Amino acid sequence: MPKNVMIYGSAVSPDVIGDMDSDFRLLRHVAGQSMISALSRPAVLLEGPADEFPSAALEGDIKSSLLKRVRRYASDLDVLVINLADERHGVVRLPDGTFVTLTPELRTSGLLDTIRGTKTIISPVTERHWTLWEAAANRLFKALTELGMRNRTIVIDTPWAEVANSGTGDSQDPGPSTSELNAYFIECCAHIRSLGFSVETLPEELRAAAPRDNPGAAPIPFGAAANSWIAQRIADVRTVTSLTGAGV
Repeated sequence: MPKNVMIYGSAVSPDVIGDMDSDFRLLRHVAGQSMISALSRPAVLLEGPADEFPSAALEGDIKSSLLKRVRRYASDLDVLVINLADERHGVVRLPDGTFVTLTPELRTSGLLDTIRGTKTIISPVTERHWTLWEAAANRLFKALTELGMRNRTIVIDTPWAEVANSGTGDSQDPGPSTSELNAYFIECCAHIRSLGFSVETLPEELRAAAPRDNPGAAPIPFGAAANSWIAQRIADVRTVTSLTGAGV
């Protein structure tokens, strides 16, 4: 029977599962949701028919769909893969106290222009972001523990690449530098480990971003070698759960 995998985050490509053997099947990929937004109450930014929504990913972020998806698939999941790449965008606090992830797609959608009142941008690598992120992470990993997902969850830490494989410098979303983000993610991963969850960090020699057509895109994916390393980490979780069971 195939091992069912769910991915939460944008730095682990669904192609990783496609490149693995037939023992693995991707059930769901949730991308574009920072933990702060994902654990927020759903925001009110979308109205009208579903076919008018900008995209499934943006709709999911606005509706804070992550936990709903995890709970839906928890009984069928063999491995939940998490990465923190979407935290790089920061979040927007809306006037009603909800949060949305400030992805490039949200920036260009025009949806924020429909909201009256004060909107506050909260960037990563700030004290306010950390306070909100830590609270959201505590809620998420507590929920995963209650669902019996502790031994079936792996966090893949993917520090940002400094350069592309071509050897040329690369750029990313406006905001903190690559080194600042990487240092921030180290702290985030340390907190996740303190909650009793497994974190695996991509080796430094694999952190060269694959060339892309858009030079301003974020420096991921990392290429075939990194994807192979990630795939092996996912397979290792299968070995652990087959030996120890899927309990907390």
